[in-house]
Amino acid sequence: MLPLQEDGLLHTACETPNYVAPEVLKDKGYDGTSSDIWSCEVILFVLMAGYLPFDEPSLIGLYKKIWEASFSCPSWFSSGARNLIKRILDPNPLIRITIPEILQDE
Repeated sequence: MLPLQEDGLLHTACETPNYVAPEVLKDKGYDGTSSDIWSCEVILFVLMAGYLPFDEPSLIGLYKKIWEASFSCPSWFSSGARNLIKRILDPNPLIRITIPEILQDE
C-alpha cells in the first residue's frame, strides 16, 4: 500500500502511462480509489475494444489525450457501455463515477 501524506492523498506515481489517471499526472496528490477506477476502466476498455483508449507514440501526446479524456468508443459498444465508460473516464476525479454508482448502473 502506498503511504498517504498529511493531506490524506497519495503522491507516488506508479502506473503504466497508458493506464494512469489524469490526477496522478498532475503530481499534486490524488485519491487512490478514484484513480484505480480510471485504470480499471482502461483495462475494461481494452478487453471490450481490443485496443487502448489512450495511445500515442510520444508521452507528451499520450498525456494530453489522458488529461482531456480524448478517446472514442468503437461502434459496437452499446449506448449504455458508452455512457458508463464516459462517466468513469471523466478527467475530473471529483465528479468521476464512484464504485457504488457503478454497481447501480444498468
